[in-house]
Amino acid sequence: MGISAVINTYNEAERLKDCLESIKDWVNEIVVVDMGSKDKTFEVAKKSGAKILKHKLVPYVELIRNWSVEKAVGDWILVLDPDERIPKKLSQKLKSIVQEGKFEAVSIPRKNIIFGKWIRHTNWWPDYQVRFFKRGKVFWDRRIHQYPKVEGKILKLPAREELAIEHLNYDSISQFLERQNRYSEISAQNRFEDGERFSWKNFFWRPTRVFLQRYIRHAGFLDGFYGLVLSFLSFYSQLGEEIKLWEKTKLK
Repeated sequence: MGISAVINTYNEAERLKDCLESIKDWVNEIVVVDMGSKDKTFEVAKKSGAKILKHKLVPYVELIRNWSVEKAVGDWILVLDPDERIPKKLSQKLKSIVQEGKFEAVSIPRKNIIFGKWIRHTNWWPDYQVRFFKRGKVFWDRRIHQYPKVEGKILKLPAREELAIEHLNYDSISQFLERQNRYSEISAQNRFEDGERFSWKNFFWRPTRVFLQRYIRHAGFLDGFYGLVLSFLSFYSQLGEEIKLWEKTKLK
């Protein structure tokens, strides 16, 4: 049974190269869906032997995740982002799961590298993701950062570093703020479309809850100053989302 890897990318040539290197020797097909990159993404993908598809740029990948997966032909699908890597022991584990045939999907821990450090707490670990599954068994909602719908049994791998997707996440504070500004706008719009409106309760409570969950409940303090900074940045991002919801409510 063949394994297809599906990667959506936009201006990620440097990171895509390492991503492809981590999978090229054990998957049967690589599908790269490029959304109009201006760098050398096309050349990097072509050199790896990937099947390259083009799609217009979208605000976030969930909008075309299902479309991208449908372009693969493998019996099993591995979904990756360009800034993710598959370590050798994880690839061996995934291949053994295919051979056993007992599950329809696999929930994989993800090792987030933020500002150059592996964040082991602060709700960034083990950060489980359903990224490996039988064709036709997993579907994504078109809303941002939603858990996919899975049909069948899910195997949850143990939270061990050697079995985790390596995710080279945020490189800098400015990158974090830029990306979270975009995400918070999308989330606020989704909530508004669902009929939710600004409330003072949520304005004060939601950002505070985010900080307390990350720093206290998920032991962000054990990540030292990194944990404190990330908890405050998450507070700031949630606060921005509430203000954007207020703006949409006010305009309405």
